[in-house]
Amino acid sequence: MAPRPLARLLLAWAALTLLATLAVHRAFAMNIDEARPLAVVASVWAGGEVVERAVLAGPGDHDAELEAALASHPGATLVRESIVGDGPVVSWPQVALSMSVLPGRDGIAATMDGRSVLVTPDDLLARQAYDRGIDIKDLELQLGLDVPVLLEMLGDRLGIPANEVLGRAHLRRFRVVRLPQGAPDRLPAAASLSDDDVREATIAAARHLARGVDDRGRFRYLVEAPGNRQLPGYDLPRHAGAAYFLAQVAALSGEEDIGQAALRSAGFLRDHTIVSCGQHRCVGEGAYVDVGSTALTVLAFVEIVRAHLDASYSRVIPELTAFLRSQQRADGDFMHIYDRRKSAPLDVQLLYYSGEAAFALSRAHTLLGDARDLDAATRALARLVHGSWSFFGSNYYWGEEHWTCQAMDDLWDRAPSPDALDFCLGWAAYGRRLMYGADDTSFDADGAYGVGPFVTPRLTPAGSRTEAGIATLDAARRAGRPPEQTAPLEDQLRRTIAMLLRHQLDARVAHLMVDPEAVDGAMPGTEVDWVLRIDYAQHTGSALVRWLDLRSAAPGGNPGDKPGGN
Repeated sequence: MAPRPLARLLLAWAALTLLATLAVHRAFAMNIDEARPLAVVASVWAGGEVVERAVLAGPGDHDAELEAALASHPGATLVRESIVGDGPVVSWPQVALSMSVLPGRDGIAATMDGRSVLVTPDDLLARQAYDRGIDIKDLELQLGLDVPVLLEMLGDRLGIPANEVLGRAHLRRFRVVRLPQGAPDRLPAAASLSDDDVREATIAAARHLARGVDDRGRFRYLVEAPGNRQLPGYDLPRHAGAAYFLAQVAALSGEEDIGQAALRSAGFLRDHTIVSCGQHRCVGEGAYVDVGSTALTVLAFVEIVRAHLDASYSRVIPELTAFLRSQQRADGDFMHIYDRRKSAPLDVQLLYYSGEAAFALSRAHTLLGDARDLDAATRALARLVHGSWSFFGSNYYWGEEHWTCQAMDDLWDRAPSPDALDFCLGWAAYGRRLMYGADDTSFDADGAYGVGPFVTPRLTPAGSRTEAGIATLDAARRAGRPPEQTAPLEDQLRRTIAMLLRHQLDARVAHLMVDPEAVDGAMPGTEVDWVLRIDYAQHTGSALVRWLDLRSAAPGGNPGDKPGGN
């Protein structure tokens, strides 16, 4: 096609697209006015369920019914949700309905035969219906509203079968602002973030994990928070990481329950998971074991000793670091899998494990002084920051370097690498380009990482990147890097920490939980995905420990002597 007709065609396509966009926006946009709510929905919650609900016409309306419900349900919570916006919703096809609701903010109203019922955001959160509608397995991505759950709830309230709701009822969506009775009136913000805020959140996260350690030393690994329901699955590297975090906070807080939980979880690793790998000892189960399980177990055991919980773990560490060194290749990288049946390593590489091994070997050297561990950690770091990443299909995707940069910081006083510091500063700057800002109003996401308005930002990458970002800031300060390199990073970290604290489960959402105490202090997957995994609390919590260490360290201090174990 000639250039001029093609240009005209493209211009016409752009004009039609703009007109269609404007038409859709005009038809379905929601007018939001938080200063003048359209109505207030008052709900009494007990045991994670609504026991009374009323739409208030004005002050004093329905007070008697609400007070009676509170009186008859000791410990119940009154929650007011102000409806600040209202608009149409696409009800067909169902995928359009699924994608029409803003997670955690929008509910659905249904009107039939002159009667209206509501499904509020709290209702949907309690049923974990957000980000459950569309499952893209290849990308491990879930988004959209779970429409069958929505229709079930609407049908129950209308008194009709769920499969008749779309045909008989008219749907609209609405936006709410919620403030539960007794909830804190100030949420952490980057500008006002205090050390007390961070310390309280750190200890709360550790208490949450500690409550979930059984007598054998195993964690409640995966829990659906609203129902406090344990889900199947387990993972040894994450178990070891959680034990490491508990030991960090035992040193920070001095709380006996946290220290005892750290010892039980470490004891499980020592007594039930250390096996023979040829002539060495390693951590794993079954025929194949991975380097990550051993590396994170070393981190946990080092921290158990450094926290003065049990010095005898220092005798186990050399057996495990010998295995890590035996898995190292000539170029400094590691073979990540060991075949116990054949007594041979498998030269494959996976995410995280080389950075974990470098960090673990460095930490072991600070405790025991074995020069072989220092040499192995130094060579591993050099490999990771020189050529291990080349394109988005590489084994080590650049967005996942959180263990690498912690190793860089830990080695700084013994084997400083300016190249590694430059690598980590560049990695942090790359992360800043993926950060949501305060003007991204789809989510409470200022300081989170992600792209686009449709996918709720995951919180765990924010926690792990913050662990490494604080380590990078620590090394940059000790290296005397100028403020133009450190100031943007510090601002980035403050924003992310404040965001993480805002999403930590606490009294603000306790009314949606069957057992609020069991999940208090936990870190969810996202602001609407409240399936809890132990590494969610660990990564965020270890980042908070590092932040407190950084804030309390004297200028020029040795980070290897800090209580948090940087």
